[in-house]
Amino acid sequence: MSKRKFSNQRGPSPYHGAMQGVRAHLGLTQDDLALLLRASRTSVSMAECGDRPLPWEQEKLVQALFQAVKAMQPGPAVPLVLSAADRDDLDLRRQRLRLDRYPVAEKLAALQVRLAQAQCWQRVLPQLRTVFPANDARAQQWLDLFEHRAAGLLDIDAGAPALLQVRLAAIEFEIAEITRLLGDGEAG
Repeated sequence: MSKRKFSNQRGPSPYHGAMQGVRAHLGLTQDDLALLLRASRTSVSMAECGDRPLPWEQEKLVQALFQAVKAMQPGPAVPLVLSAADRDDLDLRRQRLRLDRYPVAEKLAALQVRLAQAQCWQRVLPQLRTVFPANDARAQQWLDLFEHRAAGLLDIDAGAPALLQVRLAAIEFEIAEITRLLGDGEAG
């Protein structure tokens, strides 16, 4: 298994050493840490990789920083503050989603009707075959046509309603989340 490359964008991990821990907690690049320690980026990089340790004074600073960030208690969550432009963008997105919801719901409803009709055909065909005389070739061809059409529809489209229901659920979820973020109570 390959080792995952460190990134200060991923946040802290219990597997990080002191230098990576400081960088991950504070979102520092190697250049940032080098400036803070008054060292070169190359020396920070080499120390982080274990190729060459930092001078003792700089290592003490890294350890002090690491202990400080490890001792931090999680603070309260920063409340979400949306700008007017963000609110407008979210409201516009919600309006688009509401418009997108209609054709998906219509397609789902139409597909459910077609599938129900195909199932009905399959259930009623044996009885219809007894109604029409076996020697009525035209009627038997007509019944064969509907039997094949129903079987084909059920074979090809049977899973499609589930996918459309997932799409509708995703649209509804996003609308609800945007409404929650905006706090305007405009559900649905």
